[in-house]
Amino acid sequence: MMSWRAWAATLAAAVLAAACGGGGSSGTPLVGGTPSPTVADLTVTSSSPTVPNVTTSTVLITVTAVDANRATVADVPVTLSVDSGGTIKQSAAKTNASGTVTGTLSIGSDVTPRKITVTATSGSLTRTVAVNVVANAEVAASDMTLTLSPSAVLSNSGTATVTATATAVDANRNTVASIPVTISVDSGATVQVSSSTTNADGQVNGTVSIGDDRSNRTIVVTAVSGTITRTASIQVTGSKITATVLGKVLSPGQTGTIQYRLVDVNGNPMIGKRFVVTGPTGVQTVTTTGSNGDYDYSFPAPAVAGTVNIRASAAGVEDVQSIVVNTGTGAIPPVTGTVRSASVSANPSVVAINTATTTNRSEIRALFLSDANAPVANVRVRFDLDGDKQSIGGALTSGTTMVYSDANGVATSAYVPANRFSPTDGVTVRACWDYNDFAAGQCPNAVRSTLTVVNDALSVTIGTNNLIGTGDSTLTYVTRYVVQVVDSSGVAAKDVQVSSVVDLTYYYKGVWVVLKDDVKWTQVSMATCANEDLNRNGVAEVFSNGVVEDANHSFNLSPGRPALDPRKADVAVSFEGSSKTNASGQVVLRIEYPQSVGSWVKFNLVASASGVAGTEGRANFEGVLGVPASVVNKVDADPPFKLSPYGIEGSSLVAASLPGSTAQAVQLCTNPN
Repeated sequence: MMSWRAWAATLAAAVLAAACGGGGSSGTPLVGGTPSPTVADLTVTSSSPTVPNVTTSTVLITVTAVDANRATVADVPVTLSVDSGGTIKQSAAKTNASGTVTGTLSIGSDVTPRKITVTATSGSLTRTVAVNVVANAEVAASDMTLTLSPSAVLSNSGTATVTATATAVDANRNTVASIPVTISVDSGATVQVSSSTTNADGQVNGTVSIGDDRSNRTIVVTAVSGTITRTASIQVTGSKITATVLGKVLSPGQTGTIQYRLVDVNGNPMIGKRFVVTGPTGVQTVTTTGSNGDYDYSFPAPAVAGTVNIRASAAGVEDVQSIVVNTGTGAIPPVTGTVRSASVSANPSVVAINTATTTNRSEIRALFLSDANAPVANVRVRFDLDGDKQSIGGALTSGTTMVYSDANGVATSAYVPANRFSPTDGVTVRACWDYNDFAAGQCPNAVRSTLTVVNDALSVTIGTNNLIGTGDSTLTYVTRYVVQVVDSSGVAAKDVQVSSVVDLTYYYKGVWVVLKDDVKWTQVSMATCANEDLNRNGVAEVFSNGVVEDANHSFNLSPGRPALDPRKADVAVSFEGSSKTNASGQVVLRIEYPQSVGSWVKFNLVASASGVAGTEGRANFEGVLGVPASVVNKVDADPPFKLSPYGIEGSSLVAASLPGSTAQAVQLCTNPN
């Protein structure tokens, strides 16, 4: 009997032989490539039967390989070719998993109308599709849409825009490229169009701005393509008329004044705009707004008691103010409700001085609110400068006249500065208010706000980053300093002329040495000597009080040795760029000096700004001419400043001062070596 092990081995050999198609070399091994897919047909389509005669126009060609059952077949080799001067860019050499290959057809450099035939070849199969090159004017859309983004509302700030998008589609609502589209606007607006034909998404975009006209109005956007016209409307908003009524209650014949101001959405004045006021008798006054968008309308009160309306219109908006003509019975209605919140604000909070004009001003706005944020109308308000504690001056346009909060709980005035600048927040505007009328000079309740009146510049400072560079000649060292100028509110002052001067106050005698076991050079100073040129005129003098400026007698001591130490030319100061401050209120100064002078002179750099009305128009920076740390740390090479150019020995000192000078005497060195 066969053992179970022998039996299992025999069975395995039989199974293997059957799988291999029998024993010996007659079996067919399972090696080699995958057989090519069987393709029965090709379909060729184009995204459009026509293409405009524009060299940038394209059409998408799609080739699909199918088998006998019309199922798509992947990995089929396909070649695309064109005639009539066209070009085609094929996406791949074989069909993808969806059984397709695409190609982008262009007309080439030939813009004449013609037919371009696209041929797709796979093995023995050949299929074609024709695309006609037509004149651009012959291309047309079946329909077009026109949309506005982000909304159909455009503020009159002058910087806001709305994008109008025209989209061309064919009969199947597919977007169509290269369709001619014209976008236009009316009502003084402007539009920047992306192209004269639709892009690959079938779109032309137009960026719409309000133009020079900030009036509230409707702008109509029109898109035209062939016989198709589409329109959309944009509403311009933001114009506003503010009014301060001086004399809300008048006696018959008494003169009243309404101070109008026309502003845009950001509160900026709308200057030179047509302004129409219809007075209490129906007579119209036509004028234009001033340099602050303002117009003051004065009128006599009618002889008949009652309430009259005065209507103002400009830039697409209207304002109506009611005036009470009082013969003993009329009055402003009392305040209804309780004021829970009272505030006053100044805009802008920083305003320039006025000299010959009253153009510069800050708008003052008092706001009164009740429960649930409800506005409180008819609150009585008088504005003043709260005693003008800094004596800055200026005036409020409402004067001492009482004004009343309107339906929005707002009472307004304006502060017009005089010709003095103030400290930061140095002007206080006070709004005195009450529920009932009160006399001028009284202040039952008060809210305050501060503002700053500025001149051209107030303060100057100077500083450095302490970095030491090398001059263009490589023989000098350079350090840079920033001079910064601001006004009294701390805002950078632009275009301020800056001047500078450098004074060499002391020089030092000595030497740099490397001490035992040290890893850097160390300066050893032997004497500190004051600048011998006491009056800084560059001339060695002997004064009537017996003082000799050349105290160390260096003149002609050795060839070329000057009389006065240190030499004025040892340090030069200059501007990098303009000597006027930039938008950041800054200029850059540089001082440059021979490398051998480094570390041996103390200097004082002074910067001053023109137009500074205060005491802070000058700033100074004191220091010793710097040397690079990299040179100090290089102990295997002598630094260029190793020996002081003014001598290396110690020196006795002698006191010296100018004749009649009350300044403290300085100490001059007497040893030139």
